[in-house]
Amino acid sequence: ARAAAGLLPSPAVAAYTCVDFSGGMLAAARANLGERAAVVSASSARLPFDDGAFDRYVANLGLCCTPDLTATLAEARRVLGPGGVAAMSLRIEGGEGDTSLKLLQDALAPFGMPPGPDREGVKIGKDLPALKARVAAAGFEGGAVAFRTYATLPVHDVPTFLEFATQQPPTFKFLAGLEASQRDAAEKALAEAAAAALAAGAIQMAVAVVIARC
Repeated sequence: ARAAAGLLPSPAVAAYTCVDFSGGMLAAARANLGERAAVVSASSARLPFDDGAFDRYVANLGLCCTPDLTATLAEARRVLGPGGVAAMSLRIEGGEGDTSLKLLQDALAPFGMPPGPDREGVKIGKDLPALKARVAAAGFEGGAVAFRTYATLPVHDVPTFLEFATQQPPTFKFLAGLEASQRDAAEKALAEAAAAALAAGAIQMAVAVVIARC
């Protein structure tokens, strides 16, 4: 709810509801928003709201996390009323130009880091026609546009990148399971990879964006 905290209160927004399945994320949303919005614990694949309850639906890097993309898209459509608009983004696993999570994976693979999650949501962004077709199949009759872009991370030096890297749950768990000497070598490899990426430009994440209308 960091973006919403900068928006609310606004005369253009009558009410705002945040939904997440993570207790930590819900606590952060409550801290950011206070009384300016409702914060609800739920899965995006089963939302506890009536049909047509909302005018707008926003899922920021959420579609890549859902285990059931079909159900999540269907729920997004169900809770939107006539004329509703959904804005959804998803990370592209291994997308061209990705120097964030792909960099972590590539740098740590020699130390035994397992591959990333095998979810449809982290792959379909590579095929924009397929993504638009899935959105249409969910009932967005008003059409959809989809495009690829990059999200630039606020990471501008190697120590900040290492802090970002070790805060990612898969990376944190993996490093914690290594022996001290292996962990030192793995962190050195991360630092070298980050230095090379920063020398070439920003640390960025490959992202697909979909705007769909009811």
